[in-house]
Amino acid sequence: MQTFSRLPPLEALVVFEAASRLGSFSRAGVELGLTQSAVSRQIGKLEAFIGSKLFERVPTGVRLTTVGENYSIDVSRLILDIASVTDGVRSWTGASQITIACSRGIADQWFMPRLKKLKNDIAGLELRLRVTDDVAHLRLDEFDLAIFYRKERPIGVWLSELGQEEVVPVSGAGALLLEEQKAPVLISIEDSMREWQDWGDWWRSSKMSPPQDAVHWKLGDYGLCVAAASQSLGTTLGWTWLIRDQLDSGVLVPVHSHTMRSEGRFYLMRPADRHQRKIVREVADWLIANNKATAR
Repeated sequence: MQTFSRLPPLEALVVFEAASRLGSFSRAGVELGLTQSAVSRQIGKLEAFIGSKLFERVPTGVRLTTVGENYSIDVSRLILDIASVTDGVRSWTGASQITIACSRGIADQWFMPRLKKLKNDIAGLELRLRVTDDVAHLRLDEFDLAIFYRKERPIGVWLSELGQEEVVPVSGAGALLLEEQKAPVLISIEDSMREWQDWGDWWRSSKMSPPQDAVHWKLGDYGLCVAAASQSLGTTLGWTWLIRDQLDSGVLVPVHSHTMRSEGRFYLMRPADRHQRKIVREVADWLIANNKATAR
């Protein structure tokens, strides 16, 4: 079934939101510039589409039914979301404005250390950083450029590969090698994304078994894992492209010789069907050049 055929009458949704919020057909009509009978017709149209009564008549006017109460919560939230997104689009229209989407790990470990140089190199840049780990539901109209790890090559976007997935256990300077640790603390992300590799994948790749006395820490995001490892609180898996700065400075060091490699890549992406504004092209070229300058 096509999505459009599943949508209720959109004008009726707006009327329903106002009537449920105000608790009155007449007050909803005043707010929307409609007569009370017009409001009633729109509500009837929505009820017919849903197949359930949304309001019931009471001596003081109307009252939401149980179905109507539950429906109004979601409808009100969605209408507010649409209004918020629209406000953002209306206010974000300038020659030097750009929206870049990326995951939390990429924002913390790769993008932020380069932000000052980007600001200095591209004068007047107005940046919106859209940070989300839910790349599967990120719409193409939500960003000008995006930097994400993907296991499979994305479609519908222009791509530039920034780095391969290379994973090695890392800890703070002076840490013992992993095989020399009697009860290693193994740090990983709590509720990690399915696409990202985890300790189980690394053990299989290295053809080793985890120590029976290993202690497992689950932290909220990758930035916390890296911070804990850099303080020698334990060992985490280091994506070498993400933590290149820490590896080069010696803040983090590999504690095993085995590096796991997979088909995953870190990509710079741009919607393929959109006109490329000058600022988008300039920032994309800067990101690619800066990545090459720091890559090995």
